Amino acid sequence: MTEPKKPFHDDPFPEVFGNATDAVVSADGRWLAVSSVLHELSRVVVYRTADLSCAQVATVAMETDTMAFHPTLPLLAVGFDNGDGYMREGSLVLLEPGSGRRVDVPSPDWGVELLRWTDPRTLELTLCAMYDGSTIERASVDLVREDWLGLAPDALALPSVDVPLLDPDAPLPHPDREPAPVVLRALAERVGRRYDGRGGVRDVAGLRDGRVLATRRDTALECWSPDGELLWSVPAPSPSPGTRIVVAVGERTARVAVPGPGRGDRTDFPLVDLADGTVLETCSVPFPAALSVRADGVWAAGDSADRTYDKEPPAPGTRIFAPDGTPLATAHAPALGELVPLDARHCPELLFTRRRHRDVVALDPRSGAERRLFTADEALYRAVYVSDAAGPGLVHTGGGLVRRTFPAGEVVWRRPLDAVVAALDARDGVVHALCEDDTLVSCDAADGTVLERRPLPPYGKLSLHAAPDGTVLVGTVAGQILRY
Repeated sequence: MTEPKKPFHDDPFPEVFGNATDAVVSADGRWLAVSSVLHELSRVVVYRTADLSCAQVATVAMETDTMAFHPTLPLLAVGFDNGDGYMREGSLVLLEPGSGRRVDVPSPDWGVELLRWTDPRTLELTLCAMYDGSTIERASVDLVREDWLGLAPDALALPSVDVPLLDPDAPLPHPDREPAPVVLRALAERVGRRYDGRGGVRDVAGLRDGRVLATRRDTALECWSPDGELLWSVPAPSPSPGTRIVVAVGERTARVAVPGPGRGDRTDFPLVDLADGTVLETCSVPFPAALSVRADGVWAAGDSADRTYDKEPPAPGTRIFAPDGTPLATAHAPALGELVPLDARHCPELLFTRRRHRDVVALDPRSGAERRLFTADEALYRAVYVSDAAGPGLVHTGGGLVRRTFPAGEVVWRRPLDAVVAALDARDGVVHALCEDDTLVSCDAADGTVLERRPLPPYGKLSLHAAPDGTVLVGTVAGQILRY
């Protein structure tokens, strides 16, 4: 692969995944700290305000909504809380922006709910505990030191349970500061850049002429020119991004799967004119749906709800449509969760899995009838169809990558990888795997030989597409579209 091109939607602060929850600037104006909390995992990033370059990144498997710079020293204090109602614990992290020196101070039995520097010597912590799932206890602790820089790992200790308690109903002295997006926009504008936090790229697709399609929060589909100009954007019916982009043969239109505005009560499938973003028509199904798509554009919407065997109503039937949206058939699952769309790119069949994702079946688009193809050794979640000198094949995830003959399903090769594969695509004899360890691995489709292993920036991998123009596109949680 060539060196990466300039990313599309090159927002500053990509290390916080477009999800800034708090932002604070040091007293001397040199440093900016931004926190991002996603699913009980916090990332705190320190930037240089002069050019918005990243100085330090700290990741902790707890949540944070409290941090403060020392009033005179280059030192950031961050408090964390695991949020558990019965086994509450937390942590205090002290981070020196220039050197990257970090001290983690565990807080047994207490979460760090709020912290502030009351003077250059004193860091005041408000601690929170819960033991029965409902009763909140709070306590205040002052940590006092003459010198806060260069601390040894064991220089500080936080109390256990025996501390004087505060009134749990008393208001906490939270600092009065601007919301994080407001702070980031102002700092970006000061250096001549723009920050809009448009959200992660849930799916991405490249066209032969170099244009790039993407779907993200509040946006069903957007189109970028080859030189990075946003050409048009189609708003989504809800804040959720689309889940799949399907470009039609001929590249004149694309269909997008977009959750409806209700609580999983429908999924819309707008058909968009790629010339100008006009929505030509919209199909809908009255349930949350995932797609299985055939190479000729025939598509099926299958139920993707997290259903249980005692949940009513039962799972709806899978709807099958022609490329233009004409209904063709309905396939009824034999039991709840038994017919699951398989995300198989470029495949000449509508592929689904059954029996906990191990049986691979093809649906007839005219009748909805199933044809069992093969049973895998592992659950299948994503796959890509390839065809070369070795014949037609299906490469899928499973402890790495596996190639099977298609449709018989005999194993041709297995390629172990160092991390779970998050997304998969292939073109021109090369399989590309986007991995959870922030790497892009490219393998020879014929024999599984690793051709290249490229480290990705820590912006959160989310989607992948091997474009017809030879570019490999990576959509990120931060909102950038990386191009290789």
